[in-house]
Amino acid sequence: MRLSRTGLALSVGVAALVGVIVGAWWLMRPEKSDRQQIQELFIQAERAMEEKSPGRLLRLVADDYDDGVYTKGELKRQAVAAFRQFRTIRVTPVLRDLQITGDRARAQLEVDVWLDAGPAESPLHLALRVELEQQKKRWLVASVGGDWPEAEGHLYDFE
Repeated sequence: MRLSRTGLALSVGVAALVGVIVGAWWLMRPEKSDRQQIQELFIQAERAMEEKSPGRLLRLVADDYDDGVYTKGELKRQAVAAFRQFRTIRVTPVLRDLQITGDRARAQLEVDVWLDAGPAESPLHLALRVELEQQKKRWLVASVGGDWPEAEGHLYDFE
């Protein structure tokens, strides 16, 4: 089936109009606040943990991550080892406090983590302090500290 010149011109015109409308919507959409962006970062981290995706998880971490113990490269090694060790990981973070100052932020989180456990099992409870920094209009995790309970096999030491 061949389109006439008029039909072809009309098809191209409709496609161009749709492109202009989508482009205008994209440019005029409201920007998310820093708080909303940081909350989304924690949701993405939760999903990456539960899906055992070290790549997705590490995209949320600043290249210069340093918590005094681990760098980003060491975090990658730890995440890969943990994801191999546990069949299932379930995470429930609760944001308790968030302070944003310019391109830096500090969050207080309480996180329950279940590792290969059913709902009746007791989770590991973590109280975390997360330092964030904004780089190229993206919030990234720069450092994590807090209370790390001892767990069988050490949750944070998978060597």
